Amino acid sequence: MKCMGTVKYMGGGGSGQSCKIGNQICVGSSLVGLAEGMVFAEKAGLDSRKWLEAVKDGAAGSAVMRLFGEMMAERDYKATGFAEYIVKDLGMAAADEGGDVAVMPGSGLSKQLFSGMVANGDGKLGIQGVVSVIRRLNGMS
Repeated sequence: MKCMGTVKYMGGGGSGQSCKIGNQICVGSSLVGLAEGMVFAEKAGLDSRKWLEAVKDGAAGSAVMRLFGEMMAERDYKATGFAEYIVKDLGMAAADEGGDVAVMPGSGLSKQLFSGMVANGDGKLGIQGVVSVIRRLNGMS
């Protein structure tokens, strides 16, 4: 298990799954923000790699940017985490049957954009491919 990261006990049954879903909410929203920032930069005529270099050490910098930014810029959508799996996880967040569910509109939007990847036949591509949906929405290939 050590090769997978630090193991943390989160509580009773289902707590670990809830922790993972919370992580996926953060990652999904961060990927969407990164994708939108990158597409904005591209539409403004900026080189996406230079843009990444310029913003990575500021407030916008993140682990998501470090892990996925270059792949997004290079249109490298090889499987990292499957898009169809984050759709499932974000759907589980919305359908939590614990009774005390938080309203999370950003997660709903993220789920719709990742679902767009799946609908385009890209469900087995990496989650960084969400930038392709934002590019399509903006008339970019």
